[in-house]
Amino acid sequence: MEQRLTEELKRRVVLADGAMGSRIFEKGIPAELSYDELNISHPELISEIHAEYLQAGAELLETNTFSATSLRLERFGLAGKTHEINRRGAELARAAAGEHCQHRQCWIAGSMGPLGRLEEMPSAHKIAELYTEQAAALLEGGVDALILETFTRLDMLLPALEAVRKLTELPVIAQLVFTAQGSSFSGLNIEDSLRRLEDAGADVVGTNCGSGPLGVLRALRNAGTRQCPLSAFPNAGFPEQIGDRMLFNSDPSYFAQSALQAIPLGARLIGGCCGTGPAHIAALRKALDAGEYRKVKQPEPQPETGTTGEELRALPETLFSRKLRRGKKMILVELDPPKHLDTGLALEAASALSRAGVDAITIAENPLAVPRLSNTTLAGMIHRRTGSEVIVHITGRDRNLVGMQATLMGLAAEGLSNVLAVTGDPPPSGSDDVVKGVFDLRSFDLLDLIRRFNKGMNHHGDSMRLRANFCAGAAFNPNTKNKPMQVRRMERKIENGAGYFLTQPVYTKADVDAVADMTAHISAPIFLGIMPLISSRNAEFLHNEFPGITIPDDIRQRMKDAGDKGVDEGIEIAWDLVQHAWDKFAGIYIMPPFNRYAIALELMKRLQQNGMWEA
Repeated sequence: MEQRLTEELKRRVVLADGAMGSRIFEKGIPAELSYDELNISHPELISEIHAEYLQAGAELLETNTFSATSLRLERFGLAGKTHEINRRGAELARAAAGEHCQHRQCWIAGSMGPLGRLEEMPSAHKIAELYTEQAAALLEGGVDALILETFTRLDMLLPALEAVRKLTELPVIAQLVFTAQGSSFSGLNIEDSLRRLEDAGADVVGTNCGSGPLGVLRALRNAGTRQCPLSAFPNAGFPEQIGDRMLFNSDPSYFAQSALQAIPLGARLIGGCCGTGPAHIAALRKALDAGEYRKVKQPEPQPETGTTGEELRALPETLFSRKLRRGKKMILVELDPPKHLDTGLALEAASALSRAGVDAITIAENPLAVPRLSNTTLAGMIHRRTGSEVIVHITGRDRNLVGMQATLMGLAAEGLSNVLAVTGDPPPSGSDDVVKGVFDLRSFDLLDLIRRFNKGMNHHGDSMRLRANFCAGAAFNPNTKNKPMQVRRMERKIENGAGYFLTQPVYTKADVDAVADMTAHISAPIFLGIMPLISSRNAEFLHNEFPGITIPDDIRQRMKDAGDKGVDEGIEIAWDLVQHAWDKFAGIYIMPPFNRYAIALELMKRLQQNGMWEA
C-alpha cells in the first residue's frame, strides 16, 4: 500500500524535484510563451524533464501548472483551457512516475503559484474561485498532494489555501517567499506567518524561491516550533544575465551541502526552485543517501531584523507636519524641475518664494512622463539654499521596489521628509518600445511602504536602525465623472497613511463647492489646486490634452478675449477662486505654468494684504 506523503515525512526526509520553468527555458523555449500550455502542445518535453528529475533521485514531482489559473492563462488567450492544462499536467507527471518509479514510491504534487502582478488585489472570494478551479482539475488528473508556492502575500495565500483545503483531504503544502535576509514580505514575522498557514489547514509549511540556500536557512531559523513538517525549496543562488537569458551558475555540490543544513532546522521536504536542475537534485540525493546531514550542527535561531523589539530613534519631524497639526492655513507652490541641466531659474524661483514666506514648495516628478532633472536632487538643492520646506513628489511609474526604497532612504537621510505619493502619469501611448512604466508600487502601495519606513522597517520587514518621519500626502482628482469613487480612494489612502491631500486644479466656484461638499467628512487636510492660466493657448492645451483637468467654456472664452493680457486675466480668475475657496480648505496649492513664479507671488501678496494669510 502506498504511503501517504505526510506520514512519510514524519519518518524521514523526502527529496522533491528542481525547477520546471528555468529548465524549460534552458531547453530553448522562449519566456514569452505560456509554459503551462506545453502540457498540451509539447507533452514530450514536459515528460522528459520529469524523467530527468526522477533519474536524479527525486521522489516528489511537481506538475507543470505553476501559472495555470484561468486569470494568468487569460493573458495568453488560454483561459478556456484551464481545466485541460491542469488535468494534463497531472497526468504527465503521473505517467512519468509510473514509468521511472517502479521500484520505489513517488508522489505527485499539483503546483499552484500566485496570480502575478495585478493592478488591484482580487477579493478573497475571487481568489478562492480561481484556485478551486485549478485544484479540481489537478485532483482529477491524479495528484497525491497540492502545493501552493512562491506566494509573497499572505493575504493571497490564505484564501487560496482555505479554498483548496475544502476540496480534498490529500496533503496541502503552503510555501511563502522570504527575503535573502530571512524576513517576511507579509508584515508578520516568519513564525506567525507559518502559524497562520498551519491554522488554515496546511499539512506542510515552508518557503521556496526568493533567494539561495542561505536565505532559506535564515528564514527557517526563525520558523519557531511547528506542529507540521517544514519544506525548503531554495533557488540555486542569484542569476546572471547573459544576453537575453538569466543563467544560474550555482555549483550543485555547494547547493546540496548548503540545503542539507535545513534538515536540523526541521525541514522534511527538500527540493529546488529557480535555477536548480537535475544535477542539483542528484547532488542532494547523494548527500542524503550518505547521511551527511547528520553531521550538521543546528545553529541558534536568529531574531528577524525587522522585529527585534528594539526602540528605534526617530528622525526629526518636519516644520510642515507641525504646521499641519496646528491647523495653520498654508500656501504651497509647485515648481517643475527643468528639462535640462540649468537649475538657475528653478533656484531663483525657490529663493523668491522662500523670501515671500511660502509654507512649502512642492517639486513635481517628470509630469506627463517627460524626463526632467531629478526632483529629489533639486529638492535637496532648494532646501539647502533657502531652508524652505520642500514636498517631493514620488511616483510609482519610474522606480521598481528596490529603487523606491533606495530613494526613500536617501530622502530620509537628507532630511527631506515631506513626500507626495502618486502613481504617476503613464508613458505616452505608442512609446512601449522606448519606455515602459514600472508601476511596482501604485499610490496605495507607496503610502503603505512609507508607513513601514516610519515604523523603522523596509518593505521586507528588515530594520532601518532609525525610524523615518515622513509626512506623506496623496493626490485627489475631483475632475472625473466618478467622483464618489475618487472619494473612496481618498479614504483608502488615509487608511494607508496619507496625512494630507493636494487636489488637481479646478476652475469654477461650483467646482470648489462640490469638492468641499464631497470631502466634508475627510479628516485629513486638503489643499485645493489652483493652476492660473496665462493664455488662451495654455487654457486650450490644459483642457484638451492634460489629464485630469477640465476648463469650462466661459473661462476659456475669457482667456481668448484677453488676448495679450492673458497673464493678468489668468491671475484675476485664480484670485476669484482663491477668495471663494480660502475658508473651505486647509490651504491653497498653486501650480504656476512654466514655473512663472511671479504669478504665485502676486496671489500670495493679495492673500497677505487682505489679512487672509500669515507668512
